[in-house]
Amino acid sequence: MNIMNFFHHEFLWAFTILIIPIIIHLFNFKRYKTLYFSSLSFIKHVDEQTKATKKLKYLLTLISRLLAFSFLILAFAQPYFADDNKNLKFKNSIIAFYIDNSFSMQAVGSNGELLSEAREIAREIINKSSLDTKFLISTNAKNGSEERLLSKIQAIEKIDEIKLSPLTRSINEIIEWQNEKINSNKLIGDETSIQRLLISDFQSNTRFDSNSIPVKIKSNNSFSPIKLSPKNFENIFIDSIWFSSPIKKLGKKNELNIKINNPSKKDLKNVELNIEIENYQNTIFIDLPKNEKTTTIIGYTDESIGIKSGEIRLYDNNINFDDKYFFNYNVRENLNILLINGEDATNNIENVLNLDPFYITNTTTTTTITREDFTKKDLVIINGANKLSKGIINYISDFSLAGGTVSLFPGKSPNQTDWNELLLSLRLPTIGKKINSGNNIKNLNFKDPFFTGIFKENNSNLNLPNINISFQSIKNSRTLCKNLITLKNGLPLFVFNENKSKSFMFYSSLDIEFGKFTKDALFTSIILRTAELSQRNQPEYIIIGKSNNYPIYSEIKKEKPLHIIGNKIDFIPQIETTSGVKYISVLNSSKSKEIYAGNYSIIEEKKKIGEISLNYDRKESLINSFTKEQIKTNLNNIGIKKINFNKIDENLVETIMNIDKPYQYWKFCIVLTIIFVLLEMVFIRYLK
Repeated sequence: MNIMNFFHHEFLWAFTILIIPIIIHLFNFKRYKTLYFSSLSFIKHVDEQTKATKKLKYLLTLISRLLAFSFLILAFAQPYFADDNKNLKFKNSIIAFYIDNSFSMQAVGSNGELLSEAREIAREIINKSSLDTKFLISTNAKNGSEERLLSKIQAIEKIDEIKLSPLTRSINEIIEWQNEKINSNKLIGDETSIQRLLISDFQSNTRFDSNSIPVKIKSNNSFSPIKLSPKNFENIFIDSIWFSSPIKKLGKKNELNIKINNPSKKDLKNVELNIEIENYQNTIFIDLPKNEKTTTIIGYTDESIGIKSGEIRLYDNNINFDDKYFFNYNVRENLNILLINGEDATNNIENVLNLDPFYITNTTTTTTITREDFTKKDLVIINGANKLSKGIINYISDFSLAGGTVSLFPGKSPNQTDWNELLLSLRLPTIGKKINSGNNIKNLNFKDPFFTGIFKENNSNLNLPNINISFQSIKNSRTLCKNLITLKNGLPLFVFNENKSKSFMFYSSLDIEFGKFTKDALFTSIILRTAELSQRNQPEYIIIGKSNNYPIYSEIKKEKPLHIIGNKIDFIPQIETTSGVKYISVLNSSKSKEIYAGNYSIIEEKKKIGEISLNYDRKESLINSFTKEQIKTNLNNIGIKKINFNKIDENLVETIMNIDKPYQYWKFCIVLTIIFVLLEMVFIRYLK
């Protein structure tokens, strides 16, 4: 059975205009002129004959006029005939939308922002669906409000609420999530027709996960990818930022590195870049070669201690979510070091640290150490110890797990059992027997950042100190370290392990019997560099949706919640404790609050105890998309075979909904309109 429907129901209201010619027909407004005759018998006879002809003429004229207006209105309404058995009526059916609302959809297409285009396509499809059709609206949020089936009115409201989001999901993830919600709904049977519409720009570096396991798709599911394309594929953005030195001191010059990516096909000149860091402001203009990443270094000096917030802003006319970068860091007044002296301790370490008043050194011994000695310390140094008690081993292991830095210098006769238990906990090579030959220093690992800035150039002819005796280092499956100084016998002298915390190990003794290493400038350099790298710096920024936990080294009162305040947002984050360190969980907080890039204050009882800087992931910044064939291939790879790829044009919605093309009927209506207009003219002119 064929049923007539209309693409533009709103034009049907024009049928009310037809009452006007009917009123004109019913009420004859023509003025009559009086004529005087001696006899009216003949005129009366003629008048009776003329009235019948006039009534027929008026009736035929009215009918032709009404039909002309009616078919003109139908032409604008665009009628079509739909079969109840086809998907076009979506009888007992579901339309499941995925509307990509990631930041790349901020690009401008032929009809405005891509996300606006996506919303408009979805609205049109919903409006032209039957009343009994149900809708599942999915975005990158994947939250609870997207789990239930919606009516037409609810679906339109949901579409209107969709905004750009920093979250990024692969098509694989969205399809699996929709499958879970559809399959778990008991009201959806195998006989239900499910139309899955994927509206996205299909960005090539984020939209498909090649490592994903293929999903099981039921036969009642069909997929229609709708690819939206921007007019301009060129976008410059701030890729990342970092400081040349991890330590920030009062009055010391900082070098801020800013990497800007220009993946476009043309060189850009004098691009404006604005830098704001507390009271420091600077605007520079840089040239960006095409298809290259350019790093700019900004030098400045901090004139006060405390937390410094920074913002870098790039001026770009295309996508703008990636034109800002936020960060913060702490300029400390001093750095706290715990020096634990053992049986063979030397004064050399303490003497070096005392050269710089920035370092505050607290000295204790292996026999008097307590857990409280580790409180608020950045670096712990073991100096010339042979025996290590279980308490010391546990204290240092816990300190390292909590993010503290450990530097180890054994005595002349270290107890291998004690030391190896500690080294294994720090994932460093264990210590073995004494080595008396081949102990001259062979080379320094100049490629490692540890030595950056210590030497003017990587000179392999440096006059390096001699080592008389060293200890054998034994690597194992748990070892994670880099050799910083290597001996001629191939064994390491000084190693470095950086995981969540930093650990250093010197495989010799600082005693004069083992060599004159403490007399050389290299010893002073590694002690000061170790201290520099030991400052407990919180991350300068974290990436929304990628990084999660942010450490808080300040003491927090358990009974009082923390608040994250900034960008007109105030929310309470979840706090997790790992190895004695408290971490703010940003991702868990974002489920209830939309998180934006920016600098936020961490508040405890109306007191600011820190800052956290959030930035958007730059994956969405590269505006490259899959081709039609690549999209089909990727969908096939994840188990989707029933694919209808539709071209974006004026008939997109009609094609997706499998509706007969309307021009077959509106043209016919126009022809009929012309015919009835001509008939009206014939009746008026020739019907006497």
